[in-house]
Amino acid sequence: MSHEFYKILHLLGLILLFFGFGGLLVSAYSGQQLQKKARMMGFISHGLGLILIIFSGFGLAAKLGFMSQLPPWIFVKLGIWVLLGVGISVVKRKGHVGWPVAILLWGLGLTAAILGVTKSL
Repeated sequence: MSHEFYKILHLLGLILLFFGFGGLLVSAYSGQQLQKKARMMGFISHGLGLILIIFSGFGLAAKLGFMSQLPPWIFVKLGIWVLLGVGISVVKRKGHVGWPVAILLWGLGLTAAILGVTKSL
């Protein structure tokens, strides 16, 4: 598969991840309980997004020749993706707090984006 394919898959995963966060966070912040189907859509899109991000990220690393020795910024990005994976439980339990949770998630996403674009710490 091509480098461009992995990049597009990576971006799709990012969109799905934050789509899931957004739906559940807005629901929790507004105090409205979503129907079970709507909540499941948020959780599924979050999980599918994470899977696509990890899969395509390692594909990109292989295409760039990083698999023999992973640079430190990739380990930091993996840590960020783990935090964003756990972030869904923060949204579920503390989503009513609203903006601080959203800013934390955006900050983690922005940091991952900066690391991916600059490929350095």
